[in-house]
Amino acid sequence: MDPANLRAAVGRASATAVVLLAGCSFAPEGDAPMEAPAEYRAWFARTEACSGREGDFDRIRWHVVDGESFECPSGRCVGRWNNSHDIYIASVYVRHELVVRHEMLHELLGRPGHPDPPFGTGCPLTWESWRGAEDTGAAVTGRVVGLGLTRID
Repeated sequence: MDPANLRAAVGRASATAVVLLAGCSFAPEGDAPMEAPAEYRAWFARTEACSGREGDFDRIRWHVVDGESFECPSGRCVGRWNNSHDIYIASVYVRHELVVRHEMLHELLGRPGHPDPPFGTGCPLTWESWRGAEDTGAAVTGRVVGLGLTRID
């Protein structure tokens, strides 16, 4: 590779690395560390089972953000996973199985985005696919309707 092409390739790689590292530093304003409630371990095991993946529950750092939602890079969110193993949950949704397990699935996949499967097919962990007790024995029954302004990221 000639020097000009090499410099251009290194420049593109450096810019990509900066963008990726910037994505790792997301933290909503006003978040606080949270001890995972006891039921989270059972939810994690169910998420491992439906996805066919295994993970390390203990490496997740849990955070709670006061309120119904918080600002995140994609708009207003009720949950957000970062590849630094941090999961942020709006306080109103701390005990909402769909929201928490959705973020756990991101942890197991190790990436953002919502590929189907496992999101939807396999693990019905989106606003559109969630059926509550039908799928998991959760206390919520019926389909959950997502609010237009909130996302599970």
